Amino acid sequence: MRVLIITNGMGEDAMGAALAKALAPHCEMEALPTVGEGLAYNGICPLVGPRGHLASEGHRKQGSLLKDFQHGLALTAMKHVRYMRQQKGRWDKIIVLGDMIGLALCKAGGHSVDLYLDCYKSGFASTYSAVEKRLIKSTAAKTLCRDDILAGQLRAFGLDAGFVGNIMMDTVPELSMDIAPLIGDRTAVTLLPGSRNAAKGLFDLEIRALGRLTGKYPLSALIPVAPTADAESLIRAVGLKQVDKEPDIDGPEYLAKAEMVDKTPVYFFDRGIGTLARYSRFVAGQAGTAGFQSAGLGVPVIALVPPDARPSRVARNERLMGDSRITTSLDVNELTAAMGLLLADEADAKRRGRVGKERIGPAGALDYAVRLILAD
Repeated sequence: MRVLIITNGMGEDAMGAALAKALAPHCEMEALPTVGEGLAYNGICPLVGPRGHLASEGHRKQGSLLKDFQHGLALTAMKHVRYMRQQKGRWDKIIVLGDMIGLALCKAGGHSVDLYLDCYKSGFASTYSAVEKRLIKSTAAKTLCRDDILAGQLRAFGLDAGFVGNIMMDTVPELSMDIAPLIGDRTAVTLLPGSRNAAKGLFDLEIRALGRLTGKYPLSALIPVAPTADAESLIRAVGLKQVDKEPDIDGPEYLAKAEMVDKTPVYFFDRGIGTLARYSRFVAGQAGTAGFQSAGLGVPVIALVPPDARPSRVARNERLMGDSRITTSLDVNELTAAMGLLLADEADAKRRGRVGKERIGPAGALDYAVRLILAD
């Protein structure tokens, strides 16, 4: 059986790759990542179709859609549709994971979708429009939502929809090494430098904000490095001093160690947000999959919002995450205050973490999806 999985973004690619890996022993898997290089699928399954590259790098900001259209988004979409039309009958089953883009692509390309995994909308913050409901109804045989609130909306519309867990939480990247000896008695925090062109500037802001608190709290900073970033470049960009790693604690996932001016240790790892978040008082960075996953693990999140962020998107994420998220602008004073709030009150940090765990939901969707695809 040949199965295609369609995803549209780095976070979605990581989830899709985990699903493809689980299905690969039983199926001939192919992946169509509609934007970006699809690096998450390396070593798991071949990529098919044209690649798309967004000028906005996937950030949903004010004017980003227009910018993407001006830089070829419409042409890329046409290429995807043309490719899908040329491939009728190629796949026995099709999975779409992400938002409505993959469904629209299949609809325009003349394909039906066996399973739609919606990892974008949440019933705490969104509803399906009439147009979206009609698209799902005309394209997808089965839909798995992020929560039962949304699934109920679709069932009321006569669709086969359910909630069996959040696939985002099935695919949290973990480290295979024990980082407890690195942290010791210090309070750990996780800083997300990001995976896009602005990563170095964002990381500099995070380090400067944290540096204002290291005299008051004994801290360790944990940094998950995305495949598109580089630990040594990040260290140089923010003026940290790279030092030797511990001789008795090493491994391929432990990329580098650096120190701030006051010797506060900063550890860099090959991704692993799940492991890092569990040891951390908070996770700070721009909104994205890693932030949602951290909240789902019960860790409060400080979300840094750029000035050109789309207000509706910011408001939607705040409704979704409730008190588990503290929103700040890209201002060092605001960020320092938010960090200080969570460092000063561990009980409140835990309370916020419980809210995130409830809002994001448990794992479980991946295993169900595998069984569903292999059932026939």
